[in-house]
Order: sequence, then C-alpha cells, then structure tokens
Amino acid sequence: MLTILIGFGMHLYRVMFGDDLTLQYVVTPTSDMLLMIPMAYAAVAGILSYRRMVFANRVHKIALTASLVYITASVLLHLYVAFVLQDVSFYVHMAGYWFSWLLICLVYPAFLFMLWKVKYRN
Repeated sequence: MLTILIGFGMHLYRVMFGDDLTLQYVVTPTSDMLLMIPMAYAAVAGILSYRRMVFANRVHKIALTASLVYITASVLLHLYVAFVLQDVSFYVHMAGYWFSWLLICLVYPAFLFMLWKVKYRN
C-alpha cells in the first residue's frame, strides 16, 4: 500500500504543479531509486503470497491480479529507465496528464480497496 500511496502523491503533485516542477522536485533519479524499493518489495511479496490469498469473488481476483502485474511491470520499467535510459523525464513524456488523472481517480483507489479486502489462508 505504501507504494501506491507514494505513486498517488507523485501523480497528484504532477497534476497540481505541472511537469517542470515535478521533474525538478519530485521525479528525480534519487526518488525513482527510492520508489523502486517498496515497489520491488510489493511485487515480490505479492507474487510469493498469491497462492495464499483468499478473494471475495472472481472480479476481486482479476483486479488484484491486474494490480500485481501493474506493480511488477512498473519495477521492470523503473529498472529500464534507471539503468538503460538514465533519464527520469521519460515518465513525464511517456504519458499525458490524462494518465495521472486515471491513476489518481480510478486505478489507485481501486487497488487500495482491493488490497484492503484481501484475506490470507493459513
């Protein structure tokens, strides 16, 4: 959940203050590397605990699986940007403001709700 909350804050900053200030103060090589730590932890923990998860229904299972795929793919993207491109402005130029609004208003709240509802079997 920490990863999603950090991402939420970063995207909210972008829509409030614009791309230039976001690249200057929020999306930096250092913040990108720091964000990768909880992202990688969430991806690995999610993959390892997936078989123990008890889902409320089929929609919950599909949506939570999608969130796990999203986080895992994000880790790979961040590694690529950090070590191959070495340019964090790629994130800002890759997607417009619509992407940040989509994540803030729909995707991240849905992920947080689904993660809150998941149970684990012993």
